[in-house]
Amino acid sequence: MTHIHHRRFFVPAEAIQGGVVEFGRDQAHQIARVLRLAVGDQVAVLDGTGREWTARLTDATPRRVTARLGREVGRASPPRLPLTLAQVIPRGAAMDLIVEKATELGVTRIVPVEAERSVRRATGRTRRWARIACEAAEQCGRRDLPVLAAPCSLAEWLRQHAAGTPLLACHAGPGIAPLAEVCRELQPMAALTLLVGGEGGLSPDEVARVTSRGARLVWLGPRLLRVETAALVAVALVQALLGDLAVREPV
Repeated sequence: MTHIHHRRFFVPAEAIQGGVVEFGRDQAHQIARVLRLAVGDQVAVLDGTGREWTARLTDATPRRVTARLGREVGRASPPRLPLTLAQVIPRGAAMDLIVEKATELGVTRIVPVEAERSVRRATGRTRRWARIACEAAEQCGRRDLPVLAAPCSLAEWLRQHAAGTPLLACHAGPGIAPLAEVCRELQPMAALTLLVGGEGGLSPDEVARVTSRGARLVWLGPRLLRVETAALVAVALVQALLGDLAVREPV
């Protein structure tokens, strides 16, 4: 099947019953009004766990769109490196961009973290971020969705972090090794977590707290980067050195 990004739709598992999928109202509007697809047109249906099917539209109105599943195209391969991005929530719309691009770059889990230099009470934005991640996955050809955790405090997140998973905290300061150098030292590894601060980075108290929990500080270079730039540079570097950007795509 040729992957046409605007005809790929993630649906919850309960939307698929007896080989028929019923799309949500927003998706129905997108399919019937925006894309102007009609009965008989083909789309791709994904369940968010890595499974993808072809499907033919059987009903196509702005209020209700259904399709019958055809063959299963395949399943998403396990990530070469399960990668978690713990991101201190920045001001404005920067977190929207981080969620979108982290999804495109193959991040497995995104954790919005509330810290000293972050937006407080961000819980109400979780649904928006989930929608952004879904749309980004549809667009980029990804078959699974990243896990989007509920916002939590830095202390709470550190308590939950798996002790055996390396934790790299992006921070500027004298004597801190570059992220690329640390990645080369750590490989191979089963999983990795990146922590990126908000505007102004991590506070001195937060640096002390994360390093006391085994985090290693890493440097992203000599330039002062915006929060969203720092997050995406860090993710791209890890994926290029250890993840799915480091291997040739199968022919």
